[in-house]
Amino acid sequence: METPQIQEKIQELENWLIENPNSPERTLIESDIKKLRTFLKQNHG
Repeated sequence: METPQIQEKIQELENWLIENPNSPERTLIESDIKKLRTFLKQNHG
């Protein structure tokens, strides 16, 4: 996945969290966001 795609995915997940603040999947989504951000840092400075 390219950097713009990853950034777009992070944005989509953040928007999902805003729209679904009480979802039982919230922890999973937050974990995915963290993984994507870590991936960006490691691979793209």
